[in-house]
Amino acid sequence: MPWPLLAVVALILAGGVLLAFNARQLGDAAAATEAGADALRAASRFQKIVPGAHFDVPAAAGVTLLAQPSGAVVIANRTRAEAPVLIDLCAQLADAAGRLMPVRLGGRWTETGRPAGRNAMLVKRGSTATVDMPEVRITGTIHAPLQLAWTGAAARWLGDGGDGIVGGSTGAATLRNEGWLAWQGGALQVLRRPSASCPRAGELVARLHVPDGAQRGRALVSAYAAHGASASAWLAAGDYAIPAVPSPELEDETLFDALRQHGLVRLLPDGAVVLAPADLAEWLAAPAQVRATSLDIWRGVRLDDEQRKLLRRLYRQADGTYVRQQVALYNSERTLLAWRQREGDASRWRVDGGTTSAMPPLAARLFASLPQGWQPWTRLAAPANTARLVLDLPAPAKGTERLSLLLAGRVAGSVEGAALQSAAACDGRACTAPDDVQRLVLAPQPGARRIVLAATPLDARAMERPADRDYRHLRVAAGRLVWQPLPRPAAGEAVRASPGPVLLADRNGTPLWSDGTATEAAQAAGLAPLLGLGPQHAASLAGMLARADSRGATARLSLDLPLQALAQEALDCLGLRHGRWRGGRCEGGATIPAGRKAGLVILDAENGDILAAAGAGQPHVGAGNWAEARDLDRANPAASALRLPALQHDGGANNSPGSTFKVISALGLELAAQEDRRLDALLDGQPLARINAEARERGFDFSTGAPTYPASARGAYVTNYREMGIDGRAQGGRLGLPQALAYSLNTWFAWTGELSDHTLLGRAEGGVPDLQPLEPGALDAARPILAAARRLGFERNLRLDGGLLPADFRWADYDVLQATPARIDPVHTRHELRQMSIGLRMQATPLQMAMAAAALGQGASVAPRLLLALDGRDAKSPAPVKLDARLDRIRAGMQGVIERGTAAGAFRSLPAHVRAGLYGKTGTAPVSDDRATVWFTGWLEPGTLPGQRHGLAFATYVSRSEGTGGEHAAPVIAAVLARLADGDARHKVKQTGK
Repeated sequence: MPWPLLAVVALILAGGVLLAFNARQLGDAAAATEAGADALRAASRFQKIVPGAHFDVPAAAGVTLLAQPSGAVVIANRTRAEAPVLIDLCAQLADAAGRLMPVRLGGRWTETGRPAGRNAMLVKRGSTATVDMPEVRITGTIHAPLQLAWTGAAARWLGDGGDGIVGGSTGAATLRNEGWLAWQGGALQVLRRPSASCPRAGELVARLHVPDGAQRGRALVSAYAAHGASASAWLAAGDYAIPAVPSPELEDETLFDALRQHGLVRLLPDGAVVLAPADLAEWLAAPAQVRATSLDIWRGVRLDDEQRKLLRRLYRQADGTYVRQQVALYNSERTLLAWRQREGDASRWRVDGGTTSAMPPLAARLFASLPQGWQPWTRLAAPANTARLVLDLPAPAKGTERLSLLLAGRVAGSVEGAALQSAAACDGRACTAPDDVQRLVLAPQPGARRIVLAATPLDARAMERPADRDYRHLRVAAGRLVWQPLPRPAAGEAVRASPGPVLLADRNGTPLWSDGTATEAAQAAGLAPLLGLGPQHAASLAGMLARADSRGATARLSLDLPLQALAQEALDCLGLRHGRWRGGRCEGGATIPAGRKAGLVILDAENGDILAAAGAGQPHVGAGNWAEARDLDRANPAASALRLPALQHDGGANNSPGSTFKVISALGLELAAQEDRRLDALLDGQPLARINAEARERGFDFSTGAPTYPASARGAYVTNYREMGIDGRAQGGRLGLPQALAYSLNTWFAWTGELSDHTLLGRAEGGVPDLQPLEPGALDAARPILAAARRLGFERNLRLDGGLLPADFRWADYDVLQATPARIDPVHTRHELRQMSIGLRMQATPLQMAMAAAALGQGASVAPRLLLALDGRDAKSPAPVKLDARLDRIRAGMQGVIERGTAAGAFRSLPAHVRAGLYGKTGTAPVSDDRATVWFTGWLEPGTLPGQRHGLAFATYVSRSEGTGGEHAAPVIAAVLARLADGDARHKVKQTGK
């Protein structure tokens, strides 16, 4: 590649054309408004699906189906999408021929008491969203499109089966891949898609959409062609006219299409894209003997006036320059050869050819987590079969030096001037092999003045995923080179260049953020990831307030800086490093396992103020690696270094709350006991012989002397800690809920969880445990433990702004004022129900578990908040919601945890008056044979500590622990309480407000 073109490539990449848009777009005037930008988006997405369509996206909330001359559209505007329900079609197979058992949607538990059928999806009795929903059945075979039918209420269907809009109080239609069923008050979206767990048949996804006037943002518009093709886009309210014939708005796209049609741009067998040279006419006209170079691929071209005009435009006009830049960008990303050095290494490797620091999108998926201790990448800008990396040493090598290099590529042959050791380092989703990235250690030979390393690039095409080219104009589809328009951001979505100042202070007025950065005290207290890591950290607190008002903002947070600093110090020492707290200092500690994270929340139990939110174990993010951290955040949000362990979880097993969830199970048992006298007696405590006799009478294989449930240990079963029976945990010869909580008895909770669950129909075997809720609360009447979890905040979005952000604020995933909802995995079997009862098969945050403890301590749940005041306005204080359940037995069990149970050792050294006001629960959720996620949650009665006016609730967890909740997590809380109890004014709890 000529040097001038290399310079162009490097300039393109360094200039950030990853999201570049040609300033010469026709229609710029229209795109100056949000509606104009959406009009271009709608035309681009829908022209091939519903050409000539004309529709209006209303401002009102609801789901609308509209027929069009060439198809139809469905518009879901200002609706709340409930959690999707997944239906594994392999589990629905009725026979070897692929016939499916019917899938039923829309039934109600309380109408029949015992709905039949596997994978039935229930709705909530009395729900305004589903009161007029018909009952739906999906049937068919896995080898053909499915059939969807409904009865019992008027509805309209639109899908990709080619049926158009079908309406009536009864109806049937073809479900190929997707469709919508709408009725007065709501709609059901149904998708059929491939599934890794069921390659043969795939899975169904059913999702309820509920009109909600409080929702803001764009409408989801889906268009369906008469022949079944479909496309979707998010559009603002307004009128949309889709062109009847293709009419590219971009000069660039028009030029590229003309070049392709005239054979002046070609896709080579090796994947490279080539453009006809500027001097092609002269080359073709010259005699063969005087041609300076070979251009055989163009030999068959016969240039006419139109083609000559295209070549002049390609090489002499602005749109031609842009097309050439995009071709150079495409070619530069066909292969990947890049390297990076350790931080602090001042040596500079050189290579023949241009280099760039810009990496392709796939680079964010080379690693499972953010690499630490490396400088930014340097990448070869133009494709090459082999490249020679050369390092000139400042002086003859002594032979003792060591140089480290991270290489995305492969070493070719031997290294000149140094011995080489290498180790595979590619562990991300883009890797085709572990050695796609290698960690190299070079030992220079004594006297060497130069090191030469030959390397070959990786085939980046094998590492890409389709979404990697979403922000590239050029892509290959079905072996054909195409130019795709890039989505243009709507007006107002772009990051403002000069936002106004944001000022943040803690609850006492201590500054936390000013002049675009966290204060030193806030950084020392671990608050930088929450407050902001820089001006581009849009999901941080400072970033959110800048998004809400470009003029700036002044805010007061609920955090107490001294308490936050104490919580962070304790978490770093006892949680992350598993050290010891001696005389206010951290001692000892073990090597931190890779991937360990820890989180801690301290909450005002009366008003929901988050007083401390500490996190540990996240990779360091600074100016040097911010771009890489941001790219990883986009590519793999769950593994992002920007997540906050106190408030957010990744949905994986490392966030299971384990036995701390038993306090929620206990609340569920208390709810069930309100209508079940036998269960109430079991909770109150029974003699061991009576418990075992009742289990036998009811046909359950439960025994207090057995270490497992079922006692026979046949099939799937749960086991007590250290595989012991529970006879020895009785008090005064009786065993009930207080003892089961104090000693965390798995078998007892698994059995009583079954007794409380109406989907088992009161039987020791069978039942219909795989019923699923299509909307929140649909299973509450049948599954009291799930109802209890929902009362305490599970399955709900938690916004921490105290109602202070504007109603039309555009929330984004992982905004820090939007905590990750605690989720319970779907239950399909009796054993999975047992697992749920003991705190497995779910994900939670310390915030969620602290909220649960606060509610049990107060007898009512409160809404958490992190924002206390914004620009002179105070946060709202919603009235607490009473639990309406008996709590004394739960509280007795949680106090037993402290006095004699699983956390007694951790709190033994606390003053007696502190222990007397302390309630808690430990948790240990195994993730492997020798590692677990360990937890402690609890609350402290008001007045227990100096200056403590309100109750305190807290929760902490440590992942990848070799210990238990009582041995590893509880000491973190014990250390915090010990420091607070000593009366040191620096750590005095300051609580104000209601």
